[in-house]
Amino acid sequence: MIELTVLIFVGLLTMALIISIAAERLRIPAAAALVGVGALIQAGFHLRTPFHFGPTLLYVFLPPLVFEAAWNIDLAALTRNALRISLLAFIGTLATAGSLTLTLGASHALSWPAAFLFGSIIAATDPIAVVGVFRRVNIPSDIKTIIEGESLANDGVAVALFGIALGLATSSNFDASGLHLATITLLPFFELWGGSILGATMALPLYLALRATRSSEYEVAATVALAYLAYLSASHFHLSGIFATAASAITLRGLIAAREGLLHRDDVDIFWNASASLANTVLFFASGLLIDPLTLGLHPGLIVLALLSLIGARALIAYFGARDTKTQAVLFLAGMRGALPLALALALPTTIAARHLIFDGVAAAVILTIVIQGGPLEPVLRWIYRE
Repeated sequence: MIELTVLIFVGLLTMALIISIAAERLRIPAAAALVGVGALIQAGFHLRTPFHFGPTLLYVFLPPLVFEAAWNIDLAALTRNALRISLLAFIGTLATAGSLTLTLGASHALSWPAAFLFGSIIAATDPIAVVGVFRRVNIPSDIKTIIEGESLANDGVAVALFGIALGLATSSNFDASGLHLATITLLPFFELWGGSILGATMALPLYLALRATRSSEYEVAATVALAYLAYLSASHFHLSGIFATAASAITLRGLIAAREGLLHRDDVDIFWNASASLANTVLFFASGLLIDPLTLGLHPGLIVLALLSLIGARALIAYFGARDTKTQAVLFLAGMRGALPLALALALPTTIAARHLIFDGVAAAVILTIVIQGGPLEPVLRWIYRE
């Protein structure tokens, strides 16, 4: 059984790499190609991933992916743009979730509790896809940092919001008029700030330990341990694992920049870049294998309303989030959705009456935003910045 699972996983990785290389040669965005081909394979052959996608993404793939993205972020640009990133991540995510909740609830496409669940699941943009594209295009550091920082932060906000929405949806006394405003407002902030403080604190002893070694193998292993320890510790204390992992990476990198602590930092960078590239490839292909395009046409009203609300909210966020047209265009196109919403939708308990409806709507939003927004992202970036 173990041998078969490993063989299937290796086969999955091999197919994903072949698709990615072919997409690169054909100048097709890899994310769109991987999700699209995966969905077609699923429809034709009903292949499944050799692992439970939701838990595997949240506890195996997500910690190192978040750590790698935060590890490579420009610290000076992050400091300069911290306020704008916070506004985009917090207000943007809440506004998107609110727009979807109102649209789907008022139109009776979903019940109010299910609409709020849907909005919280699909509210966050996908840092995996965005960061992957930005690594291949030479764009201004500030713009790159703003969008990467927003993508990382709004994932944490969306996961915290999802926890509240799930609690309300499974509660017998859901109040659609009040939505327990105080809880919705305060609890996510506690989870996010608590996770950030925990992650930053965990980076300090590791930094001191790294100064005592001269081995690149130990340095790489220590950063891997930090990524998982920060995420799992925060999750254990009901704090944001995403914010904890990102804060641990940013803190460790900042300490190293202020006073050199890693003797083999290039080796650490190479490891994380290669690991993230492989993980991204597998995740996008696995995401496609979860989507059956034949079932998406069963709920056209829900899908159209959700997509219009999602793209409309992103257009407003881009308009108010930047002053110049170029940056607004980049912000809008960077609003694609990816693997995290699928994982959250799969994590819904079977007692949620609209579970299958929510998953189909989320799957449609993921594949359509990857095509509509993610497809033109790299060509538009190259045109804007004239590579």
